[in-house]
Amino acid sequence: MKRKCLSAAKKFTALLLVFLMTGVIAIPVSAETTKNYIIDNPYEDIDWDTWGSYKTQLHCHTNASDGFLPIHEFVQKHYDMNYDIVALTDHGTINKGWNVAPELVPIMRLIKYERSQMKPVNPLTEEEYEAYLTGTAHSDTRTHTNGMLDVPKGIELNMATPIADCHLTGYFSDYGQGLAGVFGDYETPAREVMNDGGITFLSHVGEYVYTDKDSENYVGQPVDEYYANKFARLFIDYQGSALGMGINSATDAHTRCDRILYDQVLQKTIPNGVVPWCNTFADSHNETSINDAYTWTWMENFTMEKFRESLEKGQFFSVSHYSNGVELNGMEEMPGFVEQKVYDEELWRLDNTPNVTRLSVDEENDTIYVEGENFNLITWVSDGNVILREEITDGKAALDLHDAEKFLAEPNLYVRFYLSGENGICYSQPMVLNVEGEEFPAVEVPETQDISTFLRELVTVIDKLFFKYNPLIWAFKFFALGYNPIERL
Repeated sequence: MKRKCLSAAKKFTALLLVFLMTGVIAIPVSAETTKNYIIDNPYEDIDWDTWGSYKTQLHCHTNASDGFLPIHEFVQKHYDMNYDIVALTDHGTINKGWNVAPELVPIMRLIKYERSQMKPVNPLTEEEYEAYLTGTAHSDTRTHTNGMLDVPKGIELNMATPIADCHLTGYFSDYGQGLAGVFGDYETPAREVMNDGGITFLSHVGEYVYTDKDSENYVGQPVDEYYANKFARLFIDYQGSALGMGINSATDAHTRCDRILYDQVLQKTIPNGVVPWCNTFADSHNETSINDAYTWTWMENFTMEKFRESLEKGQFFSVSHYSNGVELNGMEEMPGFVEQKVYDEELWRLDNTPNVTRLSVDEENDTIYVEGENFNLITWVSDGNVILREEITDGKAALDLHDAEKFLAEPNLYVRFYLSGENGICYSQPMVLNVEGEEFPAVEVPETQDISTFLRELVTVIDKLFFKYNPLIWAFKFFALGYNPIERL
């Protein structure tokens, strides 16, 4: 009897296995699986206890092009306001050093005569230059004890494009002196600076996207895909040299839609293995705009080599005293900071904008931890949308990616955050969210063929046929653009 029971049990077990294998009997399994995120953190290499954070201005102007202040006053103002790193980026005018008179572009200064007054640019003497570099120059307000770094060969490229500004800032390259540029042509200067070993950032692209410059009319709306493709293509094609784009310039009046565009660009570049960084800058032309926006660059050592390395790796945070957007339909635009409508010099001079003092990633628990100062609100953004906004009272915040998954859009490309406080806003770089066992679906980014493509070719042909060997054009270039065309044949 016992053998019969065992035999029957064996038959039943074998039959059950057959049913399970053939799907006749299905045991319900939870559709939810826990993702293992591999978070690409650009700040991973920073030693928060030993590295320094340095106040940096990447875009500003003297009266060498269309600013009000001569070089010696301009440097002193930045020194007084605790800047550690400054890149002069005059229109079409390469910075050869604060102690060297730049090669001027007379027509650029004349167009903005109300600013430049065509006055002497007054570079620093060798003694003054050494004092600023070593931190021994006199100042009644400076509290930083280190000297300053003079970023070499800064320039604002495409100095005089018609209709709308199509500008980039270039560094560490000899390209661009006296070149007017072509409307819509970001590609040529980005390529030429890369070929010359330099780097570029796109500047206030909202002034190109919306040629009326009144970005208020477009707040909260996705930017036309043409522009997202155009700039994504540029970052992909000139990877490693075209480093990123400004998302908040000056008082943000013309750049309030640049943040949405930046998110649209990221969704096209990240699947192609490229992460452009975001920055903020004053674009200052006068004394009262010097401190509108700047970046805090984290560096292992205070050297030019480490500065460039930090820019290339995205090891910086971008801050501004201004933000003019709104949030509309969940689309990321305005993270809670109300614009500083009235210029308050006491507030403006302070560096108590929100800032990050430590950022860490817990890979095991898929959590990002942020510590900072001067902020009371953190806003997390993913794939162009606000996914979480929290009030903060102790200077510490965290994002558990598994708790946030219900807010994350597929394929969960990245997260970045804003810190907002009473005197400004701080933007982080994006952190790419790779998932173990998964790959981002491919995204095709077509090359854009537009008016700039036609104009580039047209200008090249006309120059070769009619201008290159024309004495009248040589005279114009010499007196108006400030260079000898014969030397550049």
